[in-house]
Amino acid sequence: MRHIASFLAAVPALSMALSLAGGPVSAASLNNLSERLAYDLKVGGLHVADFLAEFDENETGYRTTLTMETRGMARWFQDFRAEVKGDGTFVIETGQGPTPVPRQFDRAWAAEEISSSLTIAYDLTTGLARPIERTFNPLTGEDIALDDLDWNRGRKAPEPVPDDMRVGVFDPMAAFVAARGQIVHHRENEFRIPVYDGRRRYDLVGRVEAPRLFWIGGEDVELVPVIAGIEPVFGFDRERTESMQDSGGKILFSPDDRFIPVQIILEGRAFTSVMNLTADCRVDTATCEQIAQAGTADAEIP
Repeated sequence: MRHIASFLAAVPALSMALSLAGGPVSAASLNNLSERLAYDLKVGGLHVADFLAEFDENETGYRTTLTMETRGMARWFQDFRAEVKGDGTFVIETGQGPTPVPRQFDRAWAAEEISSSLTIAYDLTTGLARPIERTFNPLTGEDIALDDLDWNRGRKAPEPVPDDMRVGVFDPMAAFVAARGQIVHHRENEFRIPVYDGRRRYDLVGRVEAPRLFWIGGEDVELVPVIAGIEPVFGFDRERTESMQDSGGKILFSPDDRFIPVQIILEGRAFTSVMNLTADCRVDTATCEQIAQAGTADAEIP
């Protein structure tokens, strides 16, 4: 079941792409930004998963949702589903535009014999991020110790991130809303965002490059590349640190006002995967509903 980690690795990259979508907006226009997009995930040219990505932003706050299901041969090996949600408010900074203030982050995934849930809630007074995580058998409801997981044996659990390193941080979804803010509101070409994912602290770093032509769908298309990576801060052993340092992503956006993520390339030590936009749900509602209905045909994620 090690491939579960591979699928989950795609979730932050797509959440980043989705949060950067929508194009430049001002504080006054935080009332009409909504995207719903469908993607496929291919590894070695094989279609292994489908994603639905949703992002809504208005004057009261933001909400981002990603859902994922395995497809094709990957589903034959493992029926795997994941859902990631994040929501929060905005603080309007004079001359800089809105800055996200996360309220809650939820991540859940489910396979045939194992499920996991994680909630990160933020203290309204101190801003301290407080995680609650559980791994369990979806059939019996019994808890499963992390040491009992095949891919976790022989590895030590990371030390808890100290309280002072969990203040002023963003969850994985809010981090990408913040990254977009630095790009489209602050007009910066580089960003660095402190992230806490419930177990570890790291920085999301990236840069925006000039538009250029890319070969997409059998033709040259002008797109805007955003190069992103993760820099470990706390809770990473040497193997994970080296793996992160050897990994990175390139997200190609449309150069129009919507700034839609068209292709996402994830490069890791063991594999390279590609996610392609398959449907804009504003136009192709049938494809999006087909993916959504396939997901709801199974039992809901606990």
